[in-house]
Amino acid sequence: MLKKIAKKFKKQEENKKELDIKKQQNIRETVESMTEAITFAEAGMQAEAQKIMQEAETVPKKILVVSHEDWFSKRVVEYALGFAERMGYEIVAMNVLEIPQKSETIAPYCSLLEEKFKSSSQESVAEFAKEAESRNIPFNHVVKVGELNHCIKEAVQELRRVEFVISDPETLPEVAKEAGEDVIPVYAVASVS
Repeated sequence: MLKKIAKKFKKQEENKKELDIKKQQNIRETVESMTEAITFAEAGMQAEAQKIMQEAETVPKKILVVSHEDWFSKRVVEYALGFAERMGYEIVAMNVLEIPQKSETIAPYCSLLEEKFKSSSQESVAEFAKEAESRNIPFNHVVKVGELNHCIKEAVQELRRVEFVISDPETLPEVAKEAGEDVIPVYAVASVS
């Protein structure tokens, strides 16, 4: 392993090319990679150490953008795109349909409402996706049916590495009332084991 590290130091000094970092395929390679990153960091080569660490993180960090409608407001879309662009995160847009499942009057129409909601959500998110693509921001879209907080928790668990949740102010009116009109709620996601 020391030979490998020495080669990388020598290669950098000779021709100042970027380090070639391979993706880890098993635990042994991951441990070697972390050891290599530590060695570079201790040698004062933080950029190389960070590059090695970033390569080890194969699952990208995500921002979950939530709307309880079948569309996203322009303010939230622009804010989320700027945030993701600055931070280097992937965007996952999520539309949530809250239907009272126990209502006997609505129950026969639930599946029809869900289909209509999913269809209109897909149509309305197209511009959001197009703008993300033009900025080279990875983008995904999901539609969930259920209670808003439950859907957010479920999405965070399913998607892995969701670090922030951005919502329309209308999604959480109590927050918008307290903070004023110009607020866009952004929450950091804490992982609890």
